[in-house]
Amino acid sequence: MKLTTLVSLMALCLSPVNGQDATTEPGYDTCFTTLPSNSTFSFGTHYAVLNLDLITGLVGAINTTASGQLFISSIATWIAAVHAQSPPPLSIFTRIYFSNAYRPEIGPTTPFGITVASLGNATSESPQSQLYPSFVPSEMDVVLQKSRYYAGAGNGLEEILSSQRIDTVILSGIRTSGVILSTAYRLFDLNYNVYVITNNTIETPSDSPGIDAAIKQGILPKFPANVITLEQAIAALNRSGPAVY
Repeated sequence: MKLTTLVSLMALCLSPVNGQDATTEPGYDTCFTTLPSNSTFSFGTHYAVLNLDLITGLVGAINTTASGQLFISSIATWIAAVHAQSPPPLSIFTRIYFSNAYRPEIGPTTPFGITVASLGNATSESPQSQLYPSFVPSEMDVVLQKSRYYAGAGNGLEEILSSQRIDTVILSGIRTSGVILSTAYRLFDLNYNVYVITNNTIETPSDSPGIDAAIKQGILPKFPANVITLEQAIAALNRSGPAVY
């Protein structure tokens, strides 16, 4: 989807949807702006794009809603913009799945095991653990398995970021209160500059209005992490120097 089309769709947040503001449509808040102080910021040259848990088992739960469709279109637009850079920056995708059907990474009754019960005994070959079809990594992108909220749980994320001299990360993914919040906290503690694209995160389940906005408008800016719009992210991407890693 073209950026201009997506921006037009985002204008829905200024008008009622089915009798309610789109800002109150469960779990998807884009109708605010939390800006870095420098309106012409860039990501520098040592940055990485993190696309987290964009798997069919999770995205498929929201892809029939208006907010879910906006979320999918926004991330697809972002991924296309990232891949269009020359050379493209380091892009890392995460997938939730387990070594085998016994889920040895989490066990049967752990808290996270209960949280991802909808994925069943997903392995690397399971349909629900595959990246959602709208999100296609390039041959240069990295795809990591993970088995907790944090994007670096049980994989080489931190080693890759360190080895490639990354100092800035840009987060997208599902869901805001899970992988996004957990990963933002951890990487902030590790001294990374953290950006979160507000259009590219969403909260589930659908009966959780307000949580998405509270995290983006209240919690993340307190780190501080930079909460930016898709338009700002693409502009910053285009202002950034050629990726060095």
